[in-house]
Amino acid sequence: MLWLEAVSRSPEVSWYKLGGLDSPVQSWVVSTPQTISVCNDPLVLGVEYSDLMRRGMASALSSAPFGPLLRGAEPGQVCIMNFLRGSLNFGLREALWRATGSNVHPTCFMSSQRTRKEGKWEVREDMYRKINIPAGAVMLVGDVVATGTTVENGLQVIREVLKEQGTSLRGLVFFTIGGPRIEEILSEMDALFRQDFPDYQETHLVYLEGRFGLAEQDTPLTIAIPGTDLLRTGALLSPELERSQYDSLTAPLERCAIYDAGSRAFDVAEYVEDVVGYWEQVRRLSRRGRSLQEALRERWPEADYRDLAHLRAAKAQTWRGLDEGFVDALWAAWSRRWTPEFIERARTTKALDALASAHLARLHRVATGPSR
Repeated sequence: MLWLEAVSRSPEVSWYKLGGLDSPVQSWVVSTPQTISVCNDPLVLGVEYSDLMRRGMASALSSAPFGPLLRGAEPGQVCIMNFLRGSLNFGLREALWRATGSNVHPTCFMSSQRTRKEGKWEVREDMYRKINIPAGAVMLVGDVVATGTTVENGLQVIREVLKEQGTSLRGLVFFTIGGPRIEEILSEMDALFRQDFPDYQETHLVYLEGRFGLAEQDTPLTIAIPGTDLLRTGALLSPELERSQYDSLTAPLERCAIYDAGSRAFDVAEYVEDVVGYWEQVRRLSRRGRSLQEALRERWPEADYRDLAHLRAAKAQTWRGLDEGFVDALWAAWSRRWTPEFIERARTTKALDALASAHLARLHRVATGPSR
């Protein structure tokens, strides 16, 4: 069983230690209002999306439990690694400056694009590399991780470059919107880094808003892209993100917690086409007989919400160190959604049709509207 242990909580940023893992990697979940918006609202896109990510990362870095690792580094030793294009959206170069005042940290770049071949994911292109890492570096990386193919390849390249350049690594901090595959990768790399570099100290994995599930071929969802979609279903979410699912009906129904991180910032037309395609499928399902209640039950099952006592007992196991008042507020949010009137409406196909149609209209307006 896995759980989150509260380390620090505030309206600006909350940190949780991820417990129950047998790993040398120290794993965390961080929650910010900015990353909640990114995970909940696919209409956050383009420059706005990148800006929210950068602001969220600045809040995270300014309050990180592993702050001593960052503060203990000499100027210029904290190094940012970008796997193109996804890493750019984490804005770690600017976030580190805003959080710590560091203005001389090096930034490295590497292309790493996966493709599916004969049923397996592999790296298609990783030829562009601009990597210059100082000795004793603490490396910060941010990327979305589903199967982990690009990250696994990229970290192996970094290891080779470090040895070729005769430099070394003292620590690694990896921020991700992702699933559990990254844990295996970082555990393997931690062992290799300790083997290669005597001064290597620690590896940190930071999940943004939760440890999401990954869609597989046998995932019991009507619509899902295996090896790509990061799911709320079966995930270990931050308390803040779970609470926010009751602020919007569309958030818990989204196909993926992030969709495509690269196109979301740099090719908005392609990104919107993907999201629109999903919601058009949802609308077609409503016109074939699916109700809003059925859609919610599939993607947001709420197994712990039988009654307040059951919810308290369940969350006491998975969210440790939280005051009981938070769970009571969560129950109140659930109760405000599932009123008798809403239950009656949600049982109809028209409710899902109307929700999908309204969401599609907003997506089209954002994609074609004038710049602000």
